[in-house]
Amino acid sequence: LSIKNNFDYIKNEISSDGQLLENTLKLERFYKKYKYIIWAILVVVVFGGISYQLYSYYNEKNIQKYSEIYSKLSNDASNTSLQDELKRGNPKLYDLFMLQQALKDGNINQLMEIKDSKSNVISSIASYHIGSFERDISVLKNVDKYTIGDLSKLQQAYILINENKIEDAEIKMQNFCL
Repeated sequence: LSIKNNFDYIKNEISSDGQLLENTLKLERFYKKYKYIIWAILVVVVFGGISYQLYSYYNEKNIQKYSEIYSKLSNDASNTSLQDELKRGNPKLYDLFMLQQALKDGNINQLMEIKDSKSNVISSIASYHIGSFERDISVLKNVDKYTIGDLSKLQQAYILINENKIEDAEIKMQNFCL
């Protein structure tokens, strides 16, 4: 009985070794058939990973560079060479700097220039302040409702109250609450 068990054990081992050999041969045939495609995919993945890392590194350096320029401009706003460099390299950050300066100085002409910024948030803030400074409800109505639209509605109601248009202000505030 022991010999029969040993014989069955050996038979199962040979069978599993045969399956392993068969799978290895299938894998080898697959590799030979598609080796150029496999290597091409591998090269593309490695090249893509390296490119992504280089791109991320480049962007990080640019962010640091223009943040440093912005910081220097915050201390010395009259430095036109830094302003020009920031304007060329990062126009949205330049618009933010100009918005900061215009609000600090109360300069409506600068706000008018910034109103056409590529940044929706900066453009909305500039439009809001123009409408607030000039007390112009039509400008305040054009402020993007997703950025500071609620604040714009409050300012419109305030202007209407100052003009003794209480009913219009109430309607504006009722729409505000909806």
